[in-house]
Amino acid sequence: MKILYLIPTLFLFTWNSVCQESNKAPLLEDVKIAFVSYRTGTAEIFMMNSDGSEVEQITNSSENNRFPFQIDATTLGFTRIDSLNNSKKFQIDINSKVEKPYLNEPVAEGAKWESAGPNGRYVAFVRSNDYRDRELYIYDSELKKETKITDREDESTKAYSINHSWSRDGKKLIFMSGPDWYNQFIRIYDVETGEVRAVTERGYMNSGLLWLPDNKTLIANLKIENETLYELYSVDVASGAVKQLTNDINLHPNISPDGKWIVFESHRHGNNGEVYIMKTDGTNQVRLTNNPDYNGRCIWFEL
Repeated sequence: MKILYLIPTLFLFTWNSVCQESNKAPLLEDVKIAFVSYRTGTAEIFMMNSDGSEVEQITNSSENNRFPFQIDATTLGFTRIDSLNNSKKFQIDINSKVEKPYLNEPVAEGAKWESAGPNGRYVAFVRSNDYRDRELYIYDSELKKETKITDREDESTKAYSINHSWSRDGKKLIFMSGPDWYNQFIRIYDVETGEVRAVTERGYMNSGLLWLPDNKTLIANLKIENETLYELYSVDVASGAVKQLTNDINLHPNISPDGKWIVFESHRHGNNGEVYIMKTDGTNQVRLTNNPDYNGRCIWFEL
């Protein structure tokens, strides 16, 4: 594998003054928003429309249910964490509320945090015992072959934090790696050439990294140690230019299937989170939940 490091010439760190809250959220067809809330005492998964209406509780357990993910048009996956902090994945039918263990054979031995590309041929995954030994791989299902992308023995590509995400055309994989937790560089792997290059000229702490449909722009959840809070940014892949979209602690973005909206968790109203929606350019920021308990870790659910 050949590693290249291209340093972008432009870095922008600006607050977009047009990012003001609006009173109107869109009612999008054929999608819901799933999110985690403590409003019933324990962490449960809820669903609602894109405008915040018709909130429905999906899970109901004495234990904590977190990290929702979509399996198909009627099935939601999640992680259940018991009182001893043991975790196990489950799936639930959003209509009948019948749940069962989520059994998914890993694509390769020891594979975690799998992310399949759009055409299904390539699957990115991580092998790890803890955050200090994480390595990123890609499995080629046609050739039955895996390729190691990062190397923790190399200071420049240590993989403390991965957050890998495929471009919509399936040609590139974005991820973050660096010498320590506080200096994770956004990097891009090209499937066709096998090359890796750095997108950003500096490292960050991070909590999310996603592509927009144009295959040219990223939505990233970044923080500079002792300088900034966690905020959402757009990142131009070619230049590495970074533009701030939110202000006052915002986390865990998820992009709508049509690529026009971002749902995310905001702490701008205090320590507990609330669910917000905004356009991908940071405009039209709208609060969807209003509850004294935590609401966050939200995702789009396509019906």
